[in-house]
Amino acid sequence: MGTRSADTSSWMKPKFLSAAAAIAVAAGAAGWAINATVVGQGETTQESEQNVWAKAEASAIGSSLNLSTIVKQPVQVVASNHLAGVVSSVSEGEKKPGDVIYSVAGSDVYVISGQTPLYQDIGPKASGENVKQVESFLKDQEYFSGTPDTRFDAATTSAIKGWQIATKQKADGRIALGRMVAISSLPGQVDIGEAIRPGKNLAGGEDAVLAPSGERTFTMSLTGEQAALIPQDSAIEVNHGDLTWEAQIAQTTTDESGNVIHTLAGPSGGSVCDKECDELPAGSNVTLRSKVIVVPETKGIGIPSSAVTTTASGETEVVTENGPVPVEVVASGQGIVIVEGLEEGTSVQVLAANSEAR
Repeated sequence: MGTRSADTSSWMKPKFLSAAAAIAVAAGAAGWAINATVVGQGETTQESEQNVWAKAEASAIGSSLNLSTIVKQPVQVVASNHLAGVVSSVSEGEKKPGDVIYSVAGSDVYVISGQTPLYQDIGPKASGENVKQVESFLKDQEYFSGTPDTRFDAATTSAIKGWQIATKQKADGRIALGRMVAISSLPGQVDIGEAIRPGKNLAGGEDAVLAPSGERTFTMSLTGEQAALIPQDSAIEVNHGDLTWEAQIAQTTTDESGNVIHTLAGPSGGSVCDKECDELPAGSNVTLRSKVIVVPETKGIGIPSSAVTTTASGETEVVTENGPVPVEVVASGQGIVIVEGLEEGTSVQVLAANSEAR
């Protein structure tokens, strides 16, 4: 699955001029753009007969790429089909206990929570963990009032009949093998096997239910142009709701389409989501918003870059109302520089009278 969107942002937040302009530069066919906020000219004038001045103010310079991260989780078969006949419907996706996941010859198959696969009819001769899982489900649905255990008894029969009546089934007090499956990841994503599709004729034994299992992987799929903008040591922020996880590029490969695939890891080399992976929705593919910090944000005193000149000795300086002042440039981008050696509010000359902009 490819990247849905990619926006490059250069953030520059100078306050020393009254106007700000956004520059959007199209780059490639993937729908991504470079956005930069640069200073406008405010109340200053560009006429060559007058000096042009700007005030040094608190500013920030940096750049980032807004991308998509794909979270993939392996799936495995957790239940087989035990019904024979033509598949009449399939319903996969996010499910909760008691939902119907598919139907064979008009008989619905329900899903419940449980660690142990259902391997027997739930009836008078049944016992063990299967019975306890079904009783737990019926208790959650308010049909069973006792304490779930491994014994099938009259209370179990009564609870099953109540549930069957409510779901418009034949109320015989037993659940035939195949009419219910148990998986551990509910509520969550439930995928149905390829053999279980409407119109297909089943004989029994087909792979029926797939569920996520194992460690998640976090990847970014980028065009060559996008990948060229990202240094290998870039810091990455992956967002899910109110959560933000720090990540780094752990491995880079190329797929058959020529896309660059970055596999991400946490700062310590482990999973990006670390101990909060349970906060992610279950599923084989989940898309998350991410930000790649291409140039870390630098804050300080900012002035237009055209105000800085280099002396014959190689030092940098600006012209203030009191004359030349040496400064040190610590960051620059899109026409702005962050400097040391100036106080906030100092006026600096951007353009001298009877001269062109530097």
